[in-house]
Parts: sequence; structure tokens; C-alpha cells
Amino acid sequence: MKSIEWGFLIVSYLFLGGLSAGAFFASALATFLQHNGNRQLERIGRWGALLAPWPVSIGSTLLIFDLGNWYRFYKLFLHFRIVSPMSIGSWLLVLFTIVSLLYLWSWLDADDKRGLFAKIPRRLSVLQRYDYDLSPWRHHLAAIGFPLSICVGIYTGVLLGAVQSRPFWNTNLVAQLFLFSALSSGCAAIILALSLSKDTLSAEEFRFLYTMDIGLLVLEFFVVMPYVIHGELSVEAVKLSLGLILGGPFTIVFWVFVVGLGLLVPLTMEVWEMLPAVSGRGAIHYTKRMALSAAGLVLIGGFLLRYIFVFAGQRSSFP
Repeated sequence: MKSIEWGFLIVSYLFLGGLSAGAFFASALATFLQHNGNRQLERIGRWGALLAPWPVSIGSTLLIFDLGNWYRFYKLFLHFRIVSPMSIGSWLLVLFTIVSLLYLWSWLDADDKRGLFAKIPRRLSVLQRYDYDLSPWRHHLAAIGFPLSICVGIYTGVLLGAVQSRPFWNTNLVAQLFLFSALSSGCAAIILALSLSKDTLSAEEFRFLYTMDIGLLVLEFFVVMPYVIHGELSVEAVKLSLGLILGGPFTIVFWVFVVGLGLLVPLTMEVWEMLPAVSGRGAIHYTKRMALSAAGLVLIGGFLLRYIFVFAGQRSSFP
């Protein structure tokens, strides 16, 4: 049995980083679509902005502790190596986190800021000097963070693909799979947050979120199948590594919990809710329980996808 160097801290980091990327992506897209006084998607933009900075911050902290001597993490930023995925990723995460925090601030109104500063101890009251109104810069921050969110979503897969000694990861399809899964997870997180809020989702909000998530889930499915087919047509080591999910120890988790419950079931639920409006036979359904269930399954599937790739990948190797 191959040694397992990366554990659940890495799995959590990959999932949380992708979750933030997806939440920012959905928020920025909703922000771009608000024009000519159209504010129907404003809550999506706000919730995505409120969610985006925190998962990636937690995930980056977990990554630091996984380094072993965590207090030496600053050495990652003493140099920039264009050929090192770890170096590129470290700077990318810092930049994305800063932009997402500024973007969050641009969505806070006067009451939000007043309540926030009221909780700050007096000795830190000097921070109120930096209470700048960034709302006029909201679209600019969304435009800057939009490509960064895509890069963060891809990077979580590139980090694995860069380890060429593991045939389970040795394809660029892993980066694509992680990207679509990350964007879908972020969209699901916003659906979950809005469904748990006191206000009901409007038809426009519902249409936007479900249309996006359906598209992402379809893309994710059509990356999973080529990944398997590509592996079966590849060299012997890659074929053997796929045995981990084709009859091996990860088969049930991958096909039942990731592909089945984490992808196809929520896809079916969301299509069912959208079907009346798409077919022109009625209004969009909105069942709170259905929305919560679909979003929850997508998030669980996204986490398990990373669990399988991290652990199965480490059990594979070239001869």
C-alpha cells in the first residue's frame, strides 16, 4: 500500500478553496447582469460576496498547518517561481482573498459597517479611519476577481495534476473537473444560504441559480465520462489506477455518492423544478425542501470528489 502524505486537511483545503471561487464567480456574474436599474439579482451578488472570502481563508490556514513546520509558511512568499505550481498558487490565493475581502466590503451598507465597528474593541477604533465606501468600485472588483476565481477553481486541480508520478491525476481533465465542481459548489452554497434566509427566492433569482448550476453539473458529468474513457485508453499504469474506482475500494463512493447522489440526483431535481418554465407549461417551481436537498447533495458530492482524488491518487503510481 502506498504511503498517504496528504490527508483530510488537503481535502478540506481543495474543497473550501473551490467553494470560495464558485461563490465569487456566481456573485460577480450576478453583479454584471445588474444593469439599467435591474436589481433582481442583487441578493445573489451580496450573498456570494459575503460567503466568498471565508472558506478560502479557512482552507489556506489548513494548508499552512499541513506543511508541518507551519511557522515557516512565509518562505513561500520570499520568492516567486513561475515554474512552481505551489508558488503560483500561494500568490494566487493571497491575491484572491484580498480582492474577495474588498469586494465583500463594497457590498456592506452603512448599517452593516456601523454594527461591525461597534464590535471592535476601543483600542482598535483607529481602524474606523479606513471606512472607505467601495460601492462605486463594486463592478471593478467583480471584474478583477472574476478571472481570479476561475484560476483558483482550476488551481485546485492543477495542484494534483502537477504530481506526474501519480497516474490517477496524470491528465488535464482533473483541472477541468475540479473547476466545474468548484463553481457548482459555490452556486449550491448560495442556494443553501438564500433558502435558509427568511426571504423567499424570487423567480428571477431561482432561474439564475438553477440555470447556472444545471449547466455546471452537466459539464461536470461530461468531464467525468471522458476522464474514465481517457484512462481506459491510456498506458497500463493509468488503467490500473482507474481500477480504484472501477471495482476497487473507491468504487461505491465515487459512482454512488459522487456521480449518483452528488451529481445526477441534484441535476434531476433542479431540472424538474425548472421544467414547467422551460417547456412553457407553467411557472418555475420553488420547493424549499427540494432546493436545500439539491444544494446539500452538490456540496457533499464536491467534498467526496476531492476526498477520492486525494486518497485514490496517492495509492496509484507508475511502475
